[in-house]
Amino acid sequence: MSNYLELAQLPDGTIVLRRSDDHKNPIVKIEFSRESKDFLQGQELTVAKEMIRAGIESVSGNVSDLDDFFDKQIESFSKKQTIVH
Repeated sequence: MSNYLELAQLPDGTIVLRRSDDHKNPIVKIEFSRESKDFLQGQELTVAKEMIRAGIESVSGNVSDLDDFFDKQIESFSKKQTIVH
């Protein structure tokens, strides 16, 4: 089965970005206040998606595929040498 990233809204209203095979450990959590939800008029998922995209772009440039981005980040973390002094 293919593993992919999914943006989901939990029953409590929290929006999470998570791997499709790991629902217990979200990568990102976004919670909007009641006032923000009223202002967004049901568009929380759309805004959350753009927030995540903007955050990634601000640290790594243009990102067209979030799955590829996270896969590359995991690979680079596993290749980095850890030095303890």
